[in-house]
Amino acid sequence: MTQYQSFPDARGDSRTLDKLKALRLPVMKGGRFLDVGCNEGFFCGFARFAGASRSVGLDHSQTSIERAQFRFPDCEFHCTGWNHLPDGPFDVILLASALHYADDQAALIHTLVDHLAPDGVLVLELGIVSSRQSEWVEVTRGIDVRWFPSMMKLREILEPYASKWIGPSVAQEGDPVARHVVHVSKRRPVAYLLMQAPGFGKSSLARDLFGSAGVTLVSGDLQLSRVARDEIDAPASLRKVVKKGFSPYRMDRTVENVFKSRQGKPLVDTWLAEAGEGDFVVDAYIPEAYQAEVRQYLVDAGYMAVTLDWERPGPVLLGGPTLDHLAQGFVRSMQKRGAPPSAAAAEQAASNVKDARGYVDQLTFEGGKLLIGGWARNQNGQLPQVLTVRLKGRIITCDHFEVVDRPDVREHLGIDAGRLGFRISLDADGMDGPAALGGEFAVAPLGGRAFRVTPAVARVLKNA
Repeated sequence: MTQYQSFPDARGDSRTLDKLKALRLPVMKGGRFLDVGCNEGFFCGFARFAGASRSVGLDHSQTSIERAQFRFPDCEFHCTGWNHLPDGPFDVILLASALHYADDQAALIHTLVDHLAPDGVLVLELGIVSSRQSEWVEVTRGIDVRWFPSMMKLREILEPYASKWIGPSVAQEGDPVARHVVHVSKRRPVAYLLMQAPGFGKSSLARDLFGSAGVTLVSGDLQLSRVARDEIDAPASLRKVVKKGFSPYRMDRTVENVFKSRQGKPLVDTWLAEAGEGDFVVDAYIPEAYQAEVRQYLVDAGYMAVTLDWERPGPVLLGGPTLDHLAQGFVRSMQKRGAPPSAAAAEQAASNVKDARGYVDQLTFEGGKLLIGGWARNQNGQLPQVLTVRLKGRIITCDHFEVVDRPDVREHLGIDAGRLGFRISLDADGMDGPAALGGEFAVAPLGGRAFRVTPAVARVLKNA
């Protein structure tokens, strides 16, 4: 028997170690390896040495198989041809210097790819004739006549798969056809992800770039709306989150809630149901913190996830937590200023404040309300028509309050008529007692000086 593979103890016709380097085998730690036409098992032994959990070799020569088993007892060898492949799948399948022996070379390639794991690689080492045509070329060798493909023919065979030319292989003495190394994998459908924030032009890009190519378009906003309206199948947990406060004008808030509630995978599942089989593009805003999560869901579902990233033309739009924070701060700033007086109150402002004096003699909390009572009198002998209350940093304008009769005040002032008492009722706004006032309290006519407080009210404010 002619020695083909080379070992430290036996020099063969093949420059096996150099070929190993040219093959550029994938990482095999924990993987499953199959060598079809393994000879004495050199590459099976290497795969096992590199960490493969299972390494299998096939060859039609019983002598080669016996020598392989002796050299590499941790590997599995079978004396059989490629018509009887072992049960897979395999992470790496090697077919080196053997394809030209197959009666139907294309069929053999398809069969080997079928035995790959989803992320597996078929490593082909084969002769490729120089031709610009897609053809098989009959080549006379020293020992026989065989058919070899042109590169165009090989690409035609590999069209259903993802393939890459790795480079030339090691030249063998007497080779009439140059050898090459090609890696072949199952083609995963592609999920193109447009996940930028609102206002980045995702919908236009998806329509213009992918629509004309016939790629299925999935709208994230539309899927959320359908879930909210019970128009598509979705888990009850996802429907509950989507429906809570749903607004077609605040999809960003709904998306944020979906992922915070751990409903990201059910949402992605609705995309996949809409996409069907094959490539698709999804136009859906996903917060940056959750984009890696989305990609992993799609990879686990068998897709190659491709994220498109670009800068937005023009100024960045406010949105999400930033907009909420600014809006709330703006409202608080307006509350501190207080509301402007009504037209009638403005007309009477001058007489309202001129020499107005009064007292606050009631300050209590009842039924979620802050009740303020007292009396006041301006130079015209009347109760001012517009009062203001300073409360926890805010100025509240009151031009509608209860006017009450205060006989005790009339007696004190020595007058016979005039209702000079006031009673103001304000929402307690979370305050449950005088202590919540923080000591910051005053009642005054609009634009005037604060009224005095009675000793009883002063004690309440002091204790606050």
